[in-house]
Amino acid sequence: MLAKEIYKVWARTNNKWSAWVRPVPFVALNYIDVDNSFIDYTIPKIFYLDKCFKDTAIFLDIDGILSIKEGIALAQMGYFPVPLFNGTNPSLGSTATTDNARISTMLIWGASELKNISIPLDAPPVFLLDDHRLNRYKSSPKVFDNSWDIYHQDVPSAKYLLNSGITNIIVHTDKIHKDLGKILFEYQKYGLNILVTDGFSEPKKIILKGSREGNNIDDKIFW
Repeated sequence: MLAKEIYKVWARTNNKWSAWVRPVPFVALNYIDVDNSFIDYTIPKIFYLDKCFKDTAIFLDIDGILSIKEGIALAQMGYFPVPLFNGTNPSLGSTATTDNARISTMLIWGASELKNISIPLDAPPVFLLDDHRLNRYKSSPKVFDNSWDIYHQDVPSAKYLLNSGITNIIVHTDKIHKDLGKILFEYQKYGLNILVTDGFSEPKKIILKGSREGNNIDDKIFW
């Protein structure tokens, strides 16, 4: 499949969540040259849910490869996977802070799986992230910084989620990263329940807290 075709598999026509599928990683899919022999393409088992809940959206803030694989597994359960990856690839032969090229490889594989999965039009979303996106350590000035953040405009608003029947947000992660934390904090203000799982245990509700400086929430988001 060509890059445009792969994008259309993920951003299905007439689906309410397709507008949030980020186009950036799909642009260079026709030109990537990645050694993917080390990637395990098996679809994982979901332990923290036994079915799709129409009132629950999910954020997978884990390793990007695992995020895409788990997104496919959740698609099989009735969720609509939404890739939020927004990082660019460095020039050929250069070194970067974040390995976004492997994300591209997995999106190609994911499209081949996803096109054979029938997802209901009223499916709730599962948003796919890469927890390496905030890698900003540069060992050399020659290292390309292709890290990225997720912002409020990158995801549906709390009002949009509530109007779509979503009242719960499950986050699969080992920590609440500061960029996502600010979004979740805003969701919580509007009455959405925030639950966290390590991928195995039952999701537990958390209360996010943050101090304020003027009208902006600072980086100290915690529970």
